Amino acid sequence: MNDLVHWYGVKSPKVFDTERCLTPLCECVYLPKVIRRDAEGHQLAPKALIAGLMFIRATEDTALRLEKDSHDPVNRLSPFWIYRNIAGDRIQAISEREMNLFRLLTVNDTTRCEVYRKDDFRTGDRVRIKSGPFEGYTGYARRIRRDKHVVVEIEGICAIALPFIHPDLLEKLPE
Repeated sequence: MNDLVHWYGVKSPKVFDTERCLTPLCECVYLPKVIRRDAEGHQLAPKALIAGLMFIRATEDTALRLEKDSHDPVNRLSPFWIYRNIAGDRIQAISEREMNLFRLLTVNDTTRCEVYRKDDFRTGDRVRIKSGPFEGYTGYARRIRRDKHVVVEIEGICAIALPFIHPDLLEKLPE
């Protein structure tokens, strides 16, 4: 029996229903949302930041039981699937560090990181952030819409482009 609590990526066709069903059953549920506004500035219904993706914090046994129950027509859970590792034989736990970064990036502001005019960094270079709120995270430089960004991956689930990080706070990692 596995009593350790971890984060797990969940895919669901109805993330808002799944969020509502799982919130009382998990230690924590996180659905990154975008707050949309109409032309007059009135707030519209929220939209999932990444379609079909949310996260739960639970033990492996609880997560697997809930996933199984979600496909049982007798239960009233919205169906969902937990992301598996590359081999597909176990559900993919997400480290607390990766989730902290993802939550930090998706809570309020989803602006992207631009690495301005620093020729030391080329697309594909592995980099580490040396200072600031993202200190210690590693990622790679990537060109997105003509600008360079720092991208950090949650392996097998998604990649996120960071908010602005000055090039002086980055160091190139050896290949």
